[in-house]
Amino acid sequence: MPMGRLIILMCSFLGLTLFGMHAVPALLPQFVDMWSLSNTEAGWIAGIPYLANLFGVAFIGITDRVDARRLLILGAIINVIGYGGMGLADGFWSALSFRILQGLGYAWTYLPGVKAIADRISGEGKGRAASIYVSSFAVCSSLSLLAAAETRDAFGWEWAFVLPAITNLIAAGLILFLLPPVEPEGAASRGAGDTPAGLRFIPDFALVVRNRAAFGYIIASFAHHFELLAVRGWTVAFLTWVVAVRPEMPAGFNVPLVATLLILIGVPTSMAGGEAGHRAGYARAAFLVMTASAIGALFVGFSAAWSLWLLAGFVLLHNLFVLADSGVLNAGAVTASDPAQRGNTVAVYGVAAGAGGLSGPVLFGVILDHTGNGQTADSWGWAFAATGAVILAGAIAVRLLSWRAAH
Repeated sequence: MPMGRLIILMCSFLGLTLFGMHAVPALLPQFVDMWSLSNTEAGWIAGIPYLANLFGVAFIGITDRVDARRLLILGAIINVIGYGGMGLADGFWSALSFRILQGLGYAWTYLPGVKAIADRISGEGKGRAASIYVSSFAVCSSLSLLAAAETRDAFGWEWAFVLPAITNLIAAGLILFLLPPVEPEGAASRGAGDTPAGLRFIPDFALVVRNRAAFGYIIASFAHHFELLAVRGWTVAFLTWVVAVRPEMPAGFNVPLVATLLILIGVPTSMAGGEAGHRAGYARAAFLVMTASAIGALFVGFSAAWSLWLLAGFVLLHNLFVLADSGVLNAGAVTASDPAQRGNTVAVYGVAAGAGGLSGPVLFGVILDHTGNGQTADSWGWAFAATGAVILAGAIAVRLLSWRAAH
């Protein structure tokens, strides 16, 4: 399949599977009121899919010997159950259960897509194609936030999860009928009957950790997803609070629409970051972008008590860079990995992403509960600042491991 057609197919698949990704963050203030949730409980509902993702991606190493196409189809079917069931949730525990299924489906649809692309493209185009696929994540997922809010207003909140169940069913059909099967690159490099220790259902962490360049990107993956999912999970709640306490906010301020636009403004920077990494080096680009994101995070929450211009400026600055390292980190990890261990590398990368994706929203909620219950600018400021500290640590890891290994 030509590279352009493959990218279009995989980005379409990604969009259909992510159509409900931000439905819960979009409706989180409603769930807090409807189910009498604490901020910590709300953080668990927002973050629990990434615990399931953490365990799910551990099995991606199998794509070194089994076509990732199979895993993509299975993941989409699991999403059908997870999203459809969420429409029946009536409280914390039922919502948590179906969110776990959504996390497992996400684990077997997103990152395996990177492996599916890598197995079908050779040469320098591999990293560029992976970067485009990953960068399209924001476009695909951002629509889910606005779609969920509009669907709730028109038909009720339950339908905000029924629609993603339908789109995931369509996504499974796309891969089943349009993506040709191939032999995984790692499998092609081995002789018949050769099953090295690194090719297991659970990834061999030692083999990946010994690759310093790839390991730097993996640490950065934890930090990136810690920040990204904390911000995505709590932006609607943050903006809703700002509108409630700032009487000078414009009348008719559409929080879901603004939150969607904040996600979308990160798309050009994500693609630019991937292209900059392709030209100047993935480690260099990742370090600079993550540092800029950390600076924005340190101030954005506190700025809620400052002038509207400063608040808007820091919110825009942070959201410009919060996604910019996504494509460059994925492409860097793929490029730095051993071809025979690429599936294992993607798996360990995904485990780190899952751990960060769970920790970020939950810790954000815990900090809110212990610093004023999210009712002051300082409370939001400390929560956002925590994400900035973590992303800065990730930037340092890239600088010390991946950058040095590349020189």
